[in-house]
Amino acid sequence: MTPPVPGRPGGPADAAGPPPSWALLDVATALVGATTRAEVVERVLRAGLPTTGATGGAVLLGGPGEGAPALRWSAPGLAPDAHDVGGPLPPDGDLPECASARTGRVVAAVTAAEVARRFPRVAGEGAVAAVPLRVRGAVLGALRATWTAPPPDEAAVLLEALGALAAQALARVAADEQRDRALAEVEEARARLGVLSEVGRVLAAATSTGGERPTAVGTTAATDAVLTDSEVLETAAVDRSVGELARLVVPALADWCLVLLVDEHGRWREGGAAHRDPARSGEVAALGRATVRGSGVGAALSDPVRTRRPVVVERMTEEVLRAALPDAATAAAFRALEPHGTVVLPLGVRGRTVGSMLLVTTGDRGPHTAAEVETATEVARRAGAALDAAALFRAQKRLAEGLQRSMLTPPPRLERLEVAVRYEPSARRAEVGGDWYDVLVQPTGSPVVVIGDVMGHDVEAAAAMGQLRSLLRGIAYTTDEPPDAVLTRTDAAMAGLGLATTATALVGRLDDLGPRGWRLVWSNAGHPPPVVLRADGRAEVPATTHDLLLGVRPTTQRNPVSTVLAPGDVLVLCTDGLLERRDQGLDVGQARLLDALSALPADVRGSAQRLCDVVLEACAPGPREDDVALVAVRVL
Repeated sequence: MTPPVPGRPGGPADAAGPPPSWALLDVATALVGATTRAEVVERVLRAGLPTTGATGGAVLLGGPGEGAPALRWSAPGLAPDAHDVGGPLPPDGDLPECASARTGRVVAAVTAAEVARRFPRVAGEGAVAAVPLRVRGAVLGALRATWTAPPPDEAAVLLEALGALAAQALARVAADEQRDRALAEVEEARARLGVLSEVGRVLAAATSTGGERPTAVGTTAATDAVLTDSEVLETAAVDRSVGELARLVVPALADWCLVLLVDEHGRWREGGAAHRDPARSGEVAALGRATVRGSGVGAALSDPVRTRRPVVVERMTEEVLRAALPDAATAAAFRALEPHGTVVLPLGVRGRTVGSMLLVTTGDRGPHTAAEVETATEVARRAGAALDAAALFRAQKRLAEGLQRSMLTPPPRLERLEVAVRYEPSARRAEVGGDWYDVLVQPTGSPVVVIGDVMGHDVEAAAAMGQLRSLLRGIAYTTDEPPDAVLTRTDAAMAGLGLATTATALVGRLDDLGPRGWRLVWSNAGHPPPVVLRADGRAEVPATTHDLLLGVRPTTQRNPVSTVLAPGDVLVLCTDGLLERRDQGLDVGQARLLDALSALPADVRGSAQRLCDVVLEACAPGPREDDVALVAVRVL
């Protein structure tokens, strides 16, 4: 058993209570659990100063450029009273703690006369002493003790020890707070980066077509309708992306967000709306609807669009609110959403503004931080770029598709033959290819069916396709020659006229056999072979032979191939967009087409139009990676 130690509880001196030096151990333990500056000060004043015999005291904390809250304790058991001195440490020396903090030395006045002379503001309180709170050479403040009676002999030593403990505890708390702030800043930065990442992912959808394209049919009016439907789908995709943008920035950058867009005619329209409370998102959306109607949009919302510069309002006052929304009803709806800080950002790129994004904080959050404004500005920049790219995408796609479709005339009506044609542009690019089809009747009365594909996927390819199609069409009609001769003459004309392009093409002529059907004679310049769906449901490739592409060597020998199409048979010609894609080669695509045709029920085989629709869906479901041209000729 350990013998009692003098001066410790249970020892010989315990009759008079433990000496103050041991009581400081309890103070040190209490300070370890303090997590804020206020807790450190309170434990020093409540538990620490009594160990020195002091009846009162104060702690002064602060430094240059910081607030200096003086937390004072006047009697044992009372909570410290905090006074905000403000600014740096007070320069005057009429308080012991100020002098100690300023000089970094111990300051003491024991006699009443000395206290009155040096520190008149505390005269009459008794003896005073102050020690600096110093950690690694830095003075954090000072600790003052007041004794109404003469201080004990060990008071000075205990006060300095208490000051050292307090300084260490304050330094630890400051380090913890700094670490917590750094971690919070890291988390906030990570959240902002996450917002930017999600914004980039979501806005990428605005530059795509928005999903599958509707099924096309082979008439001019119908193809115009397909183009219109495509525009609707693409606009809807942009609107969905903008709506998702509003939801992404809440609550990371604001408590609620409203996105408004400006169309090419300068008219406002709704974009997206979100509130951190999902139940109130409808209020934000209603505000957006009210804002774009009538005179709802004021200078505060329209100026960022006009000047292409963000507007930051730290406090949404009534004056600012009336200027932003002159319409009283709209202003009331805005006010009901409890706005505090507001940031209005233009959405645009390359000198063109396409909308505005309104980010609003509510009263309990305060104004936007500089980091939030910076992140929001980047979000707006990306959104503007995506919206501008989407508009450019649609314009280019309309131009290319319009050019391509203008060259693809509807087929003529033929006796004892049903003809259906399809052209489907790519759904993944703002481009078209050089795919084309043609059906004409030669002067002798023989129908000619053509399908081809000019190399390339742009407006130039579409233009080259138009030239080549017209050239081949004219040669086929004026010469009245068989397909192999037509291709030979076309090759020579391309070289002679300087049409610098290459293309695949298949030209087929149908010669009437009367009740037996038609003889199909064709010549193939590097194109996928024809497929024949027989009346009994068998699908076959009559011949796979082909010659060199057009535009490679004008002297290429072209060879004819023939087969007979009986009543009920269907000739199917297509471009490689129906057969080939990134995960599927031509051979696999050809086999898939044969399987799809063989599986058609009799009622579909009996309609060239329905056959085209079913084949497109089975072999090239949207969104399509490449253009598709398809021709079906059914023998009646």
